[in-house]
Amino acid sequence: MKKAQFLAVFWTLLLAIPFTALALTATAYITDHLFDISNAIAFILGDTLAKGRDLIFEAELVGLIAGQLLIVVVLLLTYLASRKEAPEQ
Repeated sequence: MKKAQFLAVFWTLLLAIPFTALALTATAYITDHLFDISNAIAFILGDTLAKGRDLIFEAELVGLIAGQLLIVVVLLLTYLASRKEAPEQ
């Protein structure tokens, strides 16, 4: 039994350490180059959209809408879960 516990911890750490390092590296890279990345996305979208406008200013609006949709989904799931738990009257 001790061998199984050791192997479970060993394989968990073997997988967790490289993926943690990868996540930290990607986060640092994105943090350092976020302005360049957003400019490249806006440039590509500006060329492909019919309006041809930059979308940098609309990012706040998209974030607002996504947040509101997330709140509505959470409320809906909570409502449905409470209906399943409550007895029918």
